[in-house]
Amino acid sequence: MLRFFAFLPLVLLAMCARPALAATQAHSTQKPTLKQARELMGSVCNGGAQTGECRVCPSFTNDTGFDDKMTLEGVTYGKFLNSKDTYALLDLSGCEPHANNFGGSVLLRWRGLTHWDLVKYFPGLRSYDCQQYPAAGGRDLLLCRGDYEGMGIVDTSLFSLDFARFAAGASEPDVNTLFMLEDSREACLKTASAQSLLDWRSVRLGTGPGLRATVRSGFGPTGVTPDTCSDTSAEIPTRAYTLEYRFDGKAFLPTSSTQAALQRLLKDNPYLRGGS
Repeated sequence: MLRFFAFLPLVLLAMCARPALAATQAHSTQKPTLKQARELMGSVCNGGAQTGECRVCPSFTNDTGFDDKMTLEGVTYGKFLNSKDTYALLDLSGCEPHANNFGGSVLLRWRGLTHWDLVKYFPGLRSYDCQQYPAAGGRDLLLCRGDYEGMGIVDTSLFSLDFARFAAGASEPDVNTLFMLEDSREACLKTASAQSLLDWRSVRLGTGPGLRATVRSGFGPTGVTPDTCSDTSAEIPTRAYTLEYRFDGKAFLPTSSTQAALQRLLKDNPYLRGGS
């Protein structure tokens, strides 16, 4: 089974469930005001400047999604393509099917101190909870949380989002998964993973920026089979782990203690580093 990498055009899934969205924490992504939504969505669709949303699916979307309108869930500002221009990355919900995580993201560029220009729409890329990091060349790189749910399995990931190659002509930004946690306790399996992301935040590690994340993890029998499914999650013992990554301006590098922790976490979930 393929696992979610947060950018679904790169890794397609065939699951059926509702979207699993996380509440934005104290990170760079903002919950937009109505005034902000009108200003930003005016560059996304007709009527957006009046309502702050797309009442009709824009032509660039796959309008067979779960909702026939598109709403702005979050916005992250930064110097994503170069050190000169200001960009806004909009997380949009609606007008996309489950295979695209019920939405996508639009990249806008601030032009001439008067308006936003639409640069590109990325279906399946959800950016509702991201944190900026100072990247090489005066740009900003993003670290984002991704969530996906289907068939009783909940995947939660942290992934970096870098627009450097996109600025140079690539069709998509680079998406790199740091780790992907799995909770499969409600998937009617004999044994299951029980992993969750408790907290993640930008910290100073040594002399530079870094990431500290706290997760819980365990693996064990559920006491059920596909024939004896229960709506109650199995009780699987878990323990807490602290994961730390140094950011070198291009990538997040796990510390030696984190590398050891990741090896233990892989025993609970072989999809921890992404993959199939």
